[in-house]
Amino acid sequence: MATDNPRIQVMLDDETNALLSSLAGRLRRSISSTAADLIREALELHEDTLLSRHGDARFTSSKKWISHEDTWK
Repeated sequence: MATDNPRIQVMLDDETNALLSSLAGRLRRSISSTAADLIREALELHEDTLLSRHGDARFTSSKKWISHEDTWK
C-alpha cells in the first residue's frame, strides 16, 4: 500500500519493543500507529513545556500590571 506519509526507522531495545507491542495489542492497533501516537503526544508535551517556560519568563519580566476591573472598564 503506497502512502504519502513520511516514514522513519527506529531501533528499539527489547524491553521497549515489548512494551510498545503490548500497548498496541491492548489498544487493538498496529505497532506503527501506536508509536506514531506516542511520538505525537511526546512532542505536544515538549511544546507545552517550552511555551510554559516562555510564558513564565514573560510573566516575571512584565513591568506593569493592570487589574481585571481596570481592563474591562
